[in-house]
Amino acid sequence: MGTQPMGTVRQTAFGEFVASRHGTQPDAGGMILMVGEPQRMQTLKKHFPERTGVFFIEFGDLTPEILHSICPDSVISPAISSQFDCLDLAEFLSAARYKGAYRVVARGLPRPEIIRNELRSFYPELDFDMLQPEPVRVLASLH
Repeated sequence: MGTQPMGTVRQTAFGEFVASRHGTQPDAGGMILMVGEPQRMQTLKKHFPERTGVFFIEFGDLTPEILHSICPDSVISPAISSQFDCLDLAEFLSAARYKGAYRVVARGLPRPEIIRNELRSFYPELDFDMLQPEPVRVLASLH
């Protein structure tokens, strides 16, 4: 068995992707929709199990139809990007009646709890939290 399909709306024929999803098994590891600049979000996929399907899309390409066709278990985005922020995406997900988890990468934010509290107060129906990737630690001796 192989891994779930991966791609972006710009790189993969969307119809082919959706058609291939209809045959996936429920225990196949889930689907994660990463919203943001695909080149930057690609670096995060190594943190997820091999059998997890990962689909990348830019915020401007995301529509309710695409969201419901992909049917992700989780949506992941940066807290802030040049084209949108997590409040914009939370508003979209709420309006689209998304029921999965929404996680925001809080890399380099001084007080991520401010964003967490604000987003949870505006969109209490969203399953929302922050991801804080640990910095890479070098364990080798320098001697």
